[in-house]
Amino acid sequence: MTDRMWSLSEFRFDQAIQAAEVSVFDDETGRFELMPRDRAIALAHAREANLVEWWPQGAVEAPQCVITKVTLPLRWEQLPEEAEPVDERLWFEASCGGRDFLVGNGNTFTGRMMAWCPQKQRSYRVSSSEIEVMPDETRYFVTGFLAGTQPGHPIDDRGDTDEADWAAWLSATRRFRRTGQWNGRWGTCQECGCVLLPDNPADHCAEHSPQAAG
Repeated sequence: MTDRMWSLSEFRFDQAIQAAEVSVFDDETGRFELMPRDRAIALAHAREANLVEWWPQGAVEAPQCVITKVTLPLRWEQLPEEAEPVDERLWFEASCGGRDFLVGNGNTFTGRMMAWCPQKQRSYRVSSSEIEVMPDETRYFVTGFLAGTQPGHPIDDRGDTDEADWAAWLSATRRFRRTGQWNGRWGTCQECGCVLLPDNPADHCAEHSPQAAG
């Protein structure tokens, strides 16, 4: 499994396949057969189909391909709209005082979760810092969700991690697992000028925050 979904712009078929030879999957034998790309295209067209590159091309000289139908213009498969299933064990007390439910990843900012309001019949996004009253089931869900979505540690162009970056990442992710906030942008403390950790939405560091001063 890759770490991202491929773009439709990466879909390659027929002459767009940039290789002199391809490895074509044979449905009858269940094996791949190496052949010139143009011969494979002719074979596909003879079957009123197209030659499709199975994976976005990497470093391989002969990409794996399949013979299948392609319809233009290219479009993604369409699924019917479906409501997110609600697990009523994952409730929390909403700002309105009622019970709303966590239903999954918010798919926006890191740490944001999707919630469902049965009273208004609509979904919205929420961070763990906005949730106070919840049962153990919801608390365990939030803990696992944040642990699984925390950003990776910083690396340089050689793949190494600076000691100061590593220490900052440990601090930021520890607080992220508690608050669910991750801004991912640069900022500095208005008091001392230090570079703020990427999970800090404020304009002061922890040492000079109003809470610390109070």
